[in-house]
Amino acid sequence: MGDRVTKEVLKALAEREPGLLLDVPAGNSPVAAGARELGYRVVGLDLFPTPGHEGVQADACAPLPFRDASFDCLVSLEGIEHFENQAGFVRECARVLKPGGTMVLTTPNVLHLSARASAFWTGQRVMKRGFVNEDQTLRSREGGRTYHGHAFLIDVFRLRYLMAIEGLKVTGLRHGNRSSGSVFLAPVVPLVWVATRLALSSGKRSREKEGLTAARPEVAAELKKLADSPALLFSRKLVVTAEKRNGGA
Repeated sequence: MGDRVTKEVLKALAEREPGLLLDVPAGNSPVAAGARELGYRVVGLDLFPTPGHEGVQADACAPLPFRDASFDCLVSLEGIEHFENQAGFVRECARVLKPGGTMVLTTPNVLHLSARASAFWTGQRVMKRGFVNEDQTLRSREGGRTYHGHAFLIDVFRLRYLMAIEGLKVTGLRHGNRSSGSVFLAPVVPLVWVATRLALSSGKRSREKEGLTAARPEVAAELKKLADSPALLFSRKLVVTAEKRNGGA
């Protein structure tokens, strides 16, 4: 993970009162030491803990071994793109967070401008990585547990949806490491802006025409803000912050 992403995660943590923080999956956590310096008490969780790991050995794709509302903050760095059950993972993260608690999640960004161009030509976010396949993408199998590589890349709108239905409200999208190819494609941003408005308005009209529920104005405004975000258009990594609503979903 690049230094820019680590700095943004720590900035997000510095903006709230420190408390008990869950780092999942912990791995060789680049933020644990910095979080402790900010005053957080850090609990790490990982299925394959590294030497010297201080925390819990457990599967992040299974029910987390903690009581409801145990943590003030939760950090998940470069994890969700490896997980088969992403909805279950987000649900568990929401469960163990206290109301008003903060979640900070990072993951590769599949919607920066260069990634969109690559997807148009090849169907893949990055041309040089090739296609997802069982020889390159499968990392390991241990004890019946399959560890995938980037098999389950997720875009910010699907991630927002999974968070929203579990009572987590996205509060920010921060710049990760810059994509130089996306900067080169900056002149197409006005076209993206127009296409975003057309997609939102046509989606609303078609839903209403069929007598179905359309996105509420406040939801449409959130989607528009995400779609226009420079962090989304120009960063190779997403740094998403969310807050657990006091009343749940």
